[in-house]
Amino acid sequence: MCLVRFERAALCVLLSGVVFSAVGMAQLLPPPPQMPSIPQAPPIPDAPTMPPDLQAPQGPPPDAPQQRQQDQERRNNQQGSAGFLGAWCAQGDPSKQASISSNGPMLNLTNESGSTSIGNMEGNNQISAPEWQFVTGTLSGDGRRINWSNGTFWARCPSGGGGGGYRTPNLNGNWYPNGNRSLQCSIQQRRGNLTLQNEVGDRATGSFNGKWGVTTNWQGTRITGTISKDGTRIDWSNGTYWIRYRLYGQ
Repeated sequence: MCLVRFERAALCVLLSGVVFSAVGMAQLLPPPPQMPSIPQAPPIPDAPTMPPDLQAPQGPPPDAPQQRQQDQERRNNQQGSAGFLGAWCAQGDPSKQASISSNGPMLNLTNESGSTSIGNMEGNNQISAPEWQFVTGTLSGDGRRINWSNGTFWARCPSGGGGGGYRTPNLNGNWYPNGNRSLQCSIQQRRGNLTLQNEVGDRATGSFNGKWGVTTNWQGTRITGTISKDGTRIDWSNGTYWIRYRLYGQ
């Protein structure tokens, strides 16, 4: 019995020595080295911006050729419309006066009856009149005649639109509505074409209808006028009249 106890005690002492030896060795051993961290790549710098004067030039917008073509067509229309302007005589009759005047990109047409229509260029020598059932007119090569698609024609009036051996009166200048000197109207006359402005600034186009008659178009309203023999008064079909005093006493 005593021997058994002695062996157990010796074994305990031996095991204790092993444990203390392991703890001592663990304290004496250096810590294991740590793994180095993986370095991160530096950020890629932004690409430098090209100065404005070194950047590739931008081309014209895609519609530039189309815009140039439209501008050229507009110039051609303006050049072609010039041949239509002026006084005309329907069927070549000086007593049947018509006219064509310019209105920006379009034309104003007035026939021998005072009816009006806008005129659209259809090429260099042709116009169409939408308000006259889209009748078209073709200008002759010498610019002296317009042949209409309805079988009629206009010819250049002799003597700047007077025709028939007479001259139309000169209506250029300032006029006074109903004789009121405090109000002023005006008429500009160029060959057989008239441009009128009333006392409130409204404008109209017009033409002679015979020697002593005029036909005007006030934004779609047709008003005719009768000129006095001395050229100082115009009696209008709406019941008003214009006078120019500067001619009195001459």
